[in-house]
Amino acid sequence: MWNRTILRARVPFSGARLPSQPRPIFIATAVTDGAAISTSTKPNISDLAKMAQVRISEQEAADWAPKINSVLDWFGQLQSVDVKGVIPAIHACSEGNRLRPDEASHYPTRAQLLSQAPQTENAYVRVPKTAGGDGQAEGPVGPAQAKVSAQALLVASDTSVASGLPAAAASPAAAAGSISGAGAAKDAIHALDIRVGRIVSCEQHPDAESLYVEKIDVGELEPRTIVSGLVKYVPLDAMQDRLVVVICNLKPRNMRGIKSFGMLLAASDEPHVVVEPLVPPPGARPGERIWFGEDTQQPAAADAKVVDKKKYWEAVQPLLRTNGDCVATLAVGPGGATAAMNTSSGPIRSASLTGARIA
Repeated sequence: MWNRTILRARVPFSGARLPSQPRPIFIATAVTDGAAISTSTKPNISDLAKMAQVRISEQEAADWAPKINSVLDWFGQLQSVDVKGVIPAIHACSEGNRLRPDEASHYPTRAQLLSQAPQTENAYVRVPKTAGGDGQAEGPVGPAQAKVSAQALLVASDTSVASGLPAAAASPAAAAGSISGAGAAKDAIHALDIRVGRIVSCEQHPDAESLYVEKIDVGELEPRTIVSGLVKYVPLDAMQDRLVVVICNLKPRNMRGIKSFGMLLAASDEPHVVVEPLVPPPGARPGERIWFGEDTQQPAAADAKVVDKKKYWEAVQPLLRTNGDCVATLAVGPGGATAAMNTSSGPIRSASLTGARIA
């Protein structure tokens, strides 16, 4: 059962002609336990909160009442506005095609901008968290956190202009030069657990056309479930039983209802048209942990929670790129110095991409 309460408008309205006698509007009020919760003109905020099962204090009800009543008054004025004489500025029917199809626009600088992003996923920029649980921005990680700052990106842009190189080619070196602390890059890369893996099975995600769900042997008792967005770039049959490179200590992520326990690394060209999973050399063993350069001795990898909190992957990813021989490398200092991504059987490569970012 519903009652109706008359609410007359009192707030002035500008932009259209008001009649001399505003028409009343009606708001419905529910009946609870046989008694209507209503007043003659204004709603009782406390009673409305009880109906909505919202707990508020008397002070909150008193604070909210003027705002809520003002909104109701405003809608009252809108209902009483005479718009018959108002001529709209735009008529949709005057356009030649009211339902225009979406058309993709090409931006020449898009690839350059993406190359300077700290981390990308498919064609999107991943935005890291900027504050901790206490609401304060997280500071440097330990004495030497490997972070790419906005200043580093500006340096990369200036360097590319001065040298005549594409910004994508100059970014890793400039970013590496901006790292604070001599061993920061090494600390960050040693914290990551990057291993050789073998895809045991692969199928398309049941609820996402662009995602594969892979079972990958990374040297553990059971294969890991990893979800990756490679459907548009690698045929399903080419994903079966292939060697890949996997980051194993990232925080698990829910990918359209399926939890992913790692990330499959791939190289991508600047327009993100060609994407190739990194290729370990023949003879590489699933579960083997990779290293960079000649430093085969590595400390134990960090826990996934630590990697997530310290943003180690966000620090390392901008420094990864394939070189002119398609070898996956890490920028380790200014001047273009790099270290190859290695296994016991040789370096890891991309199938055909040179100068490509890795993510």
